[in-house]
Order: sequence, then C-alpha cells, then structure tokens
Amino acid sequence: MPGDFDTVKERVDIVQLISERVQLKKVGRAYSGLCPFHSEKTPSFTVDPDRRTYHCFGCGRHGDVFTWLEELDGVEPVEALKILAERGGVELTSRRDPAEMEREKRLLAANDTAHFYFRQALRGTERGKEVARYIADRGIQPETVEKFGLGYAPDSWDGLVGYLRKKGYSDEEAVAAGLVGRSDRGAFDWFRDRLIVPIKDGRARIIAFGGRAMRADQRGKYVNSQGTTLFNKGATLYALDAARAAIRKERAAVIVEGYFDAIALHQAGFENSVASMGTALTEDQYHVLDAMRIERAFDGDAAGQNSAERRGIDLAQQVQRAVRRAGRGAVTATTGLSVYVTVLPPDTDPDVLARRDPERLRALLSEAKPVLEFVLDRISERSDLERPEGRRRFLAEALPLVGGEPDQLTRELYLGTLSSLTGIDQETLRRQAATLPPAAQRAAAPVNETPAKQTAPAERYLMALLIRFPEEAARTELDPGDLDDPDNRAMLEWLKAGKHPTSDLPAHLAAKAAALGASAPELEGEEDVAQAVEIAALGLRERNVRRRMKNAQGQLARANGGDVGAVDGEVAQLANELADLMHRRERHTVLHAADADERDE
Repeated sequence: MPGDFDTVKERVDIVQLISERVQLKKVGRAYSGLCPFHSEKTPSFTVDPDRRTYHCFGCGRHGDVFTWLEELDGVEPVEALKILAERGGVELTSRRDPAEMEREKRLLAANDTAHFYFRQALRGTERGKEVARYIADRGIQPETVEKFGLGYAPDSWDGLVGYLRKKGYSDEEAVAAGLVGRSDRGAFDWFRDRLIVPIKDGRARIIAFGGRAMRADQRGKYVNSQGTTLFNKGATLYALDAARAAIRKERAAVIVEGYFDAIALHQAGFENSVASMGTALTEDQYHVLDAMRIERAFDGDAAGQNSAERRGIDLAQQVQRAVRRAGRGAVTATTGLSVYVTVLPPDTDPDVLARRDPERLRALLSEAKPVLEFVLDRISERSDLERPEGRRRFLAEALPLVGGEPDQLTRELYLGTLSSLTGIDQETLRRQAATLPPAAQRAAAPVNETPAKQTAPAERYLMALLIRFPEEAARTELDPGDLDDPDNRAMLEWLKAGKHPTSDLPAHLAAKAAALGASAPELEGEEDVAQAVEIAALGLRERNVRRRMKNAQGQLARANGGDVGAVDGEVAQLANELADLMHRRERHTVLHAADADERDE
C-alpha cells in the first residue's frame, strides 16, 4: 500500500487539484491563494509543486494531495487514495478479486446509464415536463435540480429495461443494480411514473435511486432501490457527498428525514445537511459522520410530534451503544451530548421551513437540546411528578437511560437532574442505576412478566409493535380474547381505550410494556407500521381459528346423530373464515415485502 500512495502522489498534479477549490496565483516557483481552512483577506496559503505539498502560514494547515481531500472533504485515507488513483489513472495493488472489482464497475456504470435515462425523461417528455413544473412549484431552483441530478422515471413497464439492454447491460446486471425487478411477465422497471432522486456514496458515485410517487393511487409515496452490494439503506446518508466539506468545516451535521428536506436545506444555505432516508438514524449512519455536533430535526407534523419521544429514546440508545462498542474517545464524541434534537413547529417540516423562514430554522437548530435531556423532558412532561406513583414510573423509564450513559461526568449530571425532579438523593439513584442494565441492552423480563415459553413469539412480537406504536391499537381488528397471556389482554384493552403504554397503565403492566417496547423493531413510515401490525394480527387470528377448527373436528369425530350437522356446519364456517384470513394475510405480506411498490401491475 505505501507504494500505491507514492505512485499516486507523483501522478496527481497538486496545483491542478487545489486550484479547483482555491484561486491560485504563481509566485516564483510556488503558488499562493486565500486559505480555505480559515478566513483571511491577505493570502498566506502556498502550494509547492516541487515538494507536492501545501502550507498555510496563517493557521498552520499543511499536507499533500491525500490530506487535502481528507481535510476538505472529510474522507478516510483509503478512500482518498481510491479517488486520487482514479484521477491519476493509477491501478492500485489490491487483494480484492478482479472479477468482483469489474462487477462493481459494471453496476455503477448501469446506475450512471439509468441516471442519464431519467434525466432525459425529465427534460424531453411531456410527462417529465409536468414533473419539472411540480419540482419548481416546490420551490426547488433549476441550479439545485442540476446539483442533485433530479430526474423522472416514465410510466412504462419496461422502458428502462429496454434502454439498458440496448446499452449492453444484461437483465441480471440491471436486477443486481436495484434498477429492475422480476415477475411472471419478465423483467420490469422498478421505478415507474416517479420523480427520481439519485443516491450517492461519499465518493459521489451513484449507488441507488429514490422515487417519489406522482399519482395519488400509487402505493408508497417513496420507493428506494432494492438493497444491493452497492447500496445498504441503513448505512447510507443522502447528500453526504454534497455535505461532507461543510460538515468537516463546521464540525456539525444537520440530519433530516427526507430527500427533499435535505435538498431544500442545501438550497437555503445549510450545506452541512444530510438525510437518513427514513424515520431512524442508525448506528452505522452515526459512525460515518465526522462531526462534533449532530443536530437531528424531527418533522412537526402529527406523526413527528407523536413519535418524537420514542425516536429520541432510540437515538440516545444507539449513541450509547456506539460509544460502548468503540471505546472511550474512539467515536467523534464520547457521550450522547454530541447529538442534539429539535422538533419543528406543528404542521411543518424542514423542507417548508427552509424555504419560508430559514432564520427560524437556524434558530431552532441552535436551540436544540442534547438527546438525553430532550428525552427526559418528554418523559417528565407526561409524568405526574406530584405523586409518589408518578415519580416511581418516571424513574422506571428515566433511570435506565441515564444509567446507560457511558460518560461518568455526564451520567452524574443527569442523576442530579433526576434527583431534583423526584426528591430522591443522588447517591440512592446512583446505587439503583448501577444495578440496572442499560436501557439499550435490557433483555430480562421484569417482575410479574409471563415467562417467554408460556407466550407465543408471534403474540409477544405483536404486543411489542403495539406498545411502540400505540396509535395502531385502535385500528386493528384484534380482540383481547385473541391473546393467550392475561397481561397482554389487559394491555390491549388499555391501548384500545387510548391509554399511554407506560404512564397510564398499572405499575406491573407498565413495566412489562416498557420491556416489550424495547424489543420492538424499527419500522419506517406509517404504511410500514400499519402493514406489520396487520400481518401480525391476522397471523394470530389465523392461529386461533386453526385451534377452534381442530377442536371442532375432534367434536365432529365424536359426535352422534343430530349433533353431527351442527358441528359439521361449524367446521365449514371456520374453514371459510380461515381461508379469508390466509388470503388477507398473504396479500398484506406481499405488499409489505414489495416495499409498497406497485408489483401487482
């Protein structure tokens, strides 16, 4: 590897590289310009082509072509080597299988070809021009459209399939790139009649696409490329390639949820903005950010307001896990204090606020609270701290979160906060916290919880979803009698009555609810949640109908005379009910697995 670095350093012209970002003027054998790393009016930044180095006499920054990319774009040394090797036409020494490397090049090239197809469709088709007007109506300027490479996928079953074939790509390659799906009718375009947003990695290579529905009857407002060897949604941050330099310079990153939130923020001057492409910030995404401060903005719509506490807890636990796994000092900051959270005003989102009132958005971000403080405030707001039982419930939720804080000083500060809120001395809280596993690692069942072997996994899974997303309880057709566990039946009754899953339940049920909620999976968007709950509920009802059928069939085998007709009718009725449930569950499962895309077209 050292030989690769030397070869690339010799091959890449440092003056040409730096002059793409800094206006340089020849002074003797060297070149001079204004330093990009600090503000100045008199040039103190020099580039020496003979030594292949740069140096600033003002701030002391110095380095070579590799440190230039690392400092300015925030890339890792190995990534800088790859970028510069490609620029200098150097073939790197690598242990990777040449066939694997060639495969990656083909898939990336297929994505580039598809992007050209989408861009031409936006400019050159009547429907594309309608979509372009929609983009303009959203306040997105033409230069922003160009910067982010927005396009349009025509409403064609296999238009892109045919185009890729014409350009020399096989259907298998198109599927592997996440551009094409397969059905009984053959290969089909994964994106149809959608506004297209290219998704790039940190090296600005297109690795996937996102598509926004352009009709009200399309399933799934947003659809992403399928997971590929290039694209892992949980490890990708949208617009990181465009934001990396600003994040590095400001030592801060603003994280929003959607593509157009990030695009609008960049257009409004928030160039350190990225999007998590969903409701959750994953641990992998947290790790790719090189920022001292991460500002997470939750939407101000009803869903964002209602889920802010739950998502704040998730975020706090993810940061705590990341710090514990990496070890002190190995992550950008050693505590959750590096992550700040703000919830936007009701009925607004970053996209709208960035366009209409960017200064208000800037103020909200500057006023963001540390994630742990944000969560504790939310829990305390709904807790009756005037009563002993309310304080006990508050501590049942808050103490594991504070106890899970890896940084000792921060942990003590928040223990002091809990002491002030509850009137319990800090030493007592410290001892109690030491006996609790961190909230992010809690797995043991609390007292009074029915042993796992006595409750079907499907039932526990469904209740975990309903605890995490209590608003779904009122929508599901599930009846408390469909559940085996008496505590689960009681919790479902409370949830259907609109009670909060931890603060409004009796103490022993609240403890069980907290444990169930901690084990629930993260889902993206209202549609995914509703589908998952419906599938799980239908599965439980199907299980119960099978039980009743088995009992009825046993009665039929033992029946005599006049009893046969009645029991036989019950079996037939149950068989019809079972067939209906199976059909409904299969339909929901297919829709859920298809990522809400129109696969039945």
